[in-house]
Amino acid sequence: MQPKYLKIKNDLLQKIRLGEFEPGDQFYSESELTKMYNVSSITVIRALKELVNEGYLFSIQGKGRFVSKGKLGQTVHFTDIELFPDQETSVEVISISKSSDNRIKSILSVSDTETIYRFERLRKSNGVPFFLQYSYLSSRYISEDDVKHPERFISIYDKMREDYGLHLTTAPSVEYYKICFPTPNPMAQLLCIDDKSPTSFVERTTFLENGKPVEFIQSYKRWDYYCSKIDSL
Repeated sequence: MQPKYLKIKNDLLQKIRLGEFEPGDQFYSESELTKMYNVSSITVIRALKELVNEGYLFSIQGKGRFVSKGKLGQTVHFTDIELFPDQETSVEVISISKSSDNRIKSILSVSDTETIYRFERLRKSNGVPFFLQYSYLSSRYISEDDVKHPERFISIYDKMREDYGLHLTTAPSVEYYKICFPTPNPMAQLLCIDDKSPTSFVERTTFLENGKPVEFIQSYKRWDYYCSKIDSL
């Protein structure tokens, strides 16, 4: 039996191929598709993500998804390459704090009784800081005792898997990439770069199988450690 997301993806692909949308046209929103197919947002997001990955759609942060102006039917694979894979890497948990950011509360869909914890972590390669990450999680996954032990969050994904059986590395997610220039001064200082240097900035929201957002991440990567590969098949 064909999964729901695949049926939706193929149906949407047919609409694109039949010319119901012109290249550059704004595509259906997630809420429109959720109502149209009477499915959860996670199913819709997975279908849309495949259409983006295959080059039929592209995303613009804050505006939505649009029909690609390039060659339709072209499969695109995006890979973030580690430039120094043989160097010794380490992770430092710099701080754990509570966040009152309303935007992040909205992204994670938390209730008024929940607290959002922010984990500030710095990854180093041979002692050189190159990757700064801010992870946001609801208090439903974090105990008061956990907060007293930052070392438990050197790998948040390991902890979530061990404590809750959640495999966030393979969970559905939506990511937005951009070049951050100039890099905000506090982040530049932690990465040991001039604040006029650029960084690769990523925002990612990870979802549970029921479509509920579970984690929000903001990360900065030094320009001299950043390399990506795009394969078009």
